[in-house]
Amino acid sequence: MRFLLFLVPAALLMAQTPAAPKKAASHKALAAAAAPVTNYKESGSPSAPITMEVYTDYQCPACRNFYMNVLPQINTDFIAPGKVLFIHRDFPLQMHQFSRLAARYANAAGQIGKYDVVVQQLFATQPDWEQNGNIEASLAKVLSPAELEKIRTIVKTDTHLDDTVTKDVAMGNQDSLQQTPTIVIVAKGKREVIGGAPPYSILKQYLNQKLGQ
Repeated sequence: MRFLLFLVPAALLMAQTPAAPKKAASHKALAAAAAPVTNYKESGSPSAPITMEVYTDYQCPACRNFYMNVLPQINTDFIAPGKVLFIHRDFPLQMHQFSRLAARYANAAGQIGKYDVVVQQLFATQPDWEQNGNIEASLAKVLSPAELEKIRTIVKTDTHLDDTVTKDVAMGNQDSLQQTPTIVIVAKGKREVIGGAPPYSILKQYLNQKLGQ
């Protein structure tokens, strides 16, 4: 795993630290500004009682593990039933050469309705494209030539493609991110930052506790 600091102990999952009013207002403004028109970074019901924001870096092995092994279970138990609204936030780390480029491809895919397909493929094939940055070779396995050409054009020409990444990073800095992945749980107006990605069994217990409050 590539972290900037060590994992926060799982026991801290139960800590609830209310955000200061000024900071909460700032987060609200940033979230509104960061929301893409198509909301392709969101999954689930907008009226869900809990929002789970997950900051990831496409070259982070721990983020890959979360997307491949933990998120599918969260989707089945919480997102699909309308209990949790999931928001994917980009937080590319400087030490990863191709992470920001991967985010550009994912966000370009979002503009043509292929965000989830591309994000899944980027994480699944991370060990391949991170060697040389040949992201398109991996995406060609799940996209048609026409779809890939549209995405390629957007990546090359859209001067605002990085806007959501910039705003996600700004929110991450306000959340004092120290590693990826980082999960932020928003419930009843409170933001609770969970460093790292705890095992699903702990996340499930934690989310059920929040839902029961």
